[in-house]
Amino acid sequence: MNPSTLINKICFLILFAGLGSLLSAQEQPNVVIVMADDIGLGDIGFYHKERTGKAPVVPTPNIDELIANGMRFSDAHSPASLCAPTRYSMMTGNYPYRNTNSPWGVWSPLTNDGIDDDSTTLSRIAKKAGYNTSFFGKWGLGGVWNGAPEDYSKTEGGAQKFDFDYSIELPQGIQNKPYVYYENGTWMKLKTDSELVHIPFEQTEYDEGNRNRGRDGIGDSNWNPSLAGPILANKAVNYIEQQGKNSAKNPFFMYYCSQAVHVPHSPSESLDGKKIKGSTPGNHGDMIAELDAQVGMMIKALKKTGAYKNTLFVFTSDNGGLNHDKALKDAGHDSSNGLSGKKASIYEGGHRVPFIAVWPEKIAKNSESHVPIVGQDMVSTLSAIVNVPIDDSKVLDSANLLPIFQQKSTEPLHKYLMHRSQDVKGPFHAIREGNFKLIMIADSKKNLKGLKAIELYDLKDNVQEKKNKNLINEPGQAERIQKMQETYLDLNTNGGTTLF
Repeated sequence: MNPSTLINKICFLILFAGLGSLLSAQEQPNVVIVMADDIGLGDIGFYHKERTGKAPVVPTPNIDELIANGMRFSDAHSPASLCAPTRYSMMTGNYPYRNTNSPWGVWSPLTNDGIDDDSTTLSRIAKKAGYNTSFFGKWGLGGVWNGAPEDYSKTEGGAQKFDFDYSIELPQGIQNKPYVYYENGTWMKLKTDSELVHIPFEQTEYDEGNRNRGRDGIGDSNWNPSLAGPILANKAVNYIEQQGKNSAKNPFFMYYCSQAVHVPHSPSESLDGKKIKGSTPGNHGDMIAELDAQVGMMIKALKKTGAYKNTLFVFTSDNGGLNHDKALKDAGHDSSNGLSGKKASIYEGGHRVPFIAVWPEKIAKNSESHVPIVGQDMVSTLSAIVNVPIDDSKVLDSANLLPIFQQKSTEPLHKYLMHRSQDVKGPFHAIREGNFKLIMIADSKKNLKGLKAIELYDLKDNVQEKKNKNLINEPGQAERIQKMQETYLDLNTNGGTTLF
């Protein structure tokens, strides 16, 4: 370890200890993390207005209010540009490539999640600190039946495996089988006459383009994807109301993974007394409106119970936006907010996402940070908040955001940002060091064979990654390109932290 690295670690430990003693002397806060599904920066009304100077096509008053009451991050990223690998990282604090079982994500509920029973996770940190823990929504992290698909009435894995005291989960959201809600690991019937049957394609409410993608399958006979938002949001409100009254003695941790705004884009008719379906130019926009209503319901419940003032509320997304709704695009809506790429892309639009943190009297209102962060930083942040140390030899990619939240530091936390995509044609890989982002393509998205650098951008003056500013062939950049590619290969092959 070189001297500067040692000094940085010592300073961090001193700061960590100071923050830990400060927080332990106070009442431990409740922690709520909301992870939206497929929301880009441009899907938030605040960012649309900031970029265009015009009123948003899809207003998001509740999320905008989070921005007004907290800190927004201009350089926040999802761990991957697709949902499944991101969900592993959000739980563990490690980039998806460290999951040796499924480095590109767990795409089936019958697949092992690749997380050991003794691994650090968000839920286990909170549980160790005495928190009541809960999970709501799309799980997307495998391990549900441990290879026993004959019986779908109970789960043996999923949220139950990770020390969540309460959970209501959809194994793959509303997007794929099994189309079943599990409450505390047991099938929650949608109606008294519900049966587990084969759901036909038409009942999934996907468009015709998905007919040949195996979307039909086992599910609750009364399955209706438009019910998901109301079910999850109302369950979350009930949980907050139950826990919030006692949170001064027993704080709670809540991880809410919304089904919105993933396809099949089946908005509810209304939510929290507000019209949802038909309230925007397209179903995609309606789903954004539904997500905003879900956020509003949770904030309202926190305030009603008096828990709001002592709650850290974080809103982010599992990857970039979709940008495929023609009606919204024609109306001027851009999920990527002017960035190149969208969900599944290696470019900024695929992984630069909203990240908003609200914590009354701890985080300044309407504040902004330009420090590059990643969603998985919540693992180390939660560790610091609840004063439960984690093993930094196992949690390699998660940085503590408390100094940023409290505006005590603007120093960078990540020496490298790592990006992967599953775009069919690639490119599949990228590494960022400082403001420079190197994009690479391999022979296959499944491995690093034939890895070749094809694009280099200085994001300081080209965050849109305009091709005419590609520096890959600039003679003065040859050494940088070689070293960044070697670093990427080394980190993927030999491990090692991506933090300073």
